[in-house]
Amino acid sequence: MSLDKYLANLDFNTNLLRRFAYLGNREQLDKKLKYLENIAERETWHFKDSRVTKGDEINVLFYYIVHTFDRCFEQDKVLVNPEEDAAVFNTGLLTPAGEEIYGLFVKSMTHDESKEWSNYWYLSKWIVRSDRDFMQLSLAAPKMASYFEDYNELFFDPELEISPNFDHIYDDNFERLPPEMQQMDKSVACQVFNGFLDHTIKRIKRNLRIPVPQFYRGKIMFLIPVKAFGTSPIVLALEKYGNGYRANTILTLNMAYNCARLLMKPESNWLLPKGN
Repeated sequence: MSLDKYLANLDFNTNLLRRFAYLGNREQLDKKLKYLENIAERETWHFKDSRVTKGDEINVLFYYIVHTFDRCFEQDKVLVNPEEDAAVFNTGLLTPAGEEIYGLFVKSMTHDESKEWSNYWYLSKWIVRSDRDFMQLSLAAPKMASYFEDYNELFFDPELEISPNFDHIYDDNFERLPPEMQQMDKSVACQVFNGFLDHTIKRIKRNLRIPVPQFYRGKIMFLIPVKAFGTSPIVLALEKYGNGYRANTILTLNMAYNCARLLMKPESNWLLPKGN
């Protein structure tokens, strides 16, 4: 099979990692993720959330790996050697000793040659550069995925106006609103939300560490916590348009951390996950 043809025929409308390789069954994948968590620098990949089942405890890490691979693939940073039937990508994670961690793919033992695109690659293991399995390959060390060209993109401008599209927030994200707000008429809920947002804007102008950058759909955006009713904050996603920020969606804390962690490890207290 032509490897170039294989890569050219990947379906870009589907998650690239799952199209690129077989990840193993659920038990095998869980073991791989747990191993990666254990060899990487200590980090909380778990959420205390009643909606997250025990089997999905490392869903943040899985989300991170899936989308990191996608970005590496889009930037031609997934290195492939067809002669050695090996491919690698940089996870962006480090071991406690500071070694970069790579994902290693090998040719799948279950690949059916009669079916051109059937499970050619298999996610074999996580390795570091000093690992014997990596050093015996002729592949270079893969580079990290990158998400911005100018560091200024990561700085939130508190002087720009925030314009929320409350109709979209209320109609399309109703279940993510606090229960108290769900019980209100839409017009009343809008006034209450705007009041909470005004308070949040005042806090941001006094603490620029509150907005957290995220990477979503090829753009740098920002997440801010709109505190309401003493419960978990309403996480508002802001996209810069012209001379202002547009807000038309809200996220759960879990979703927000997933999006923010892809770009960098968040340090804002309001977004840090509480370990199980």
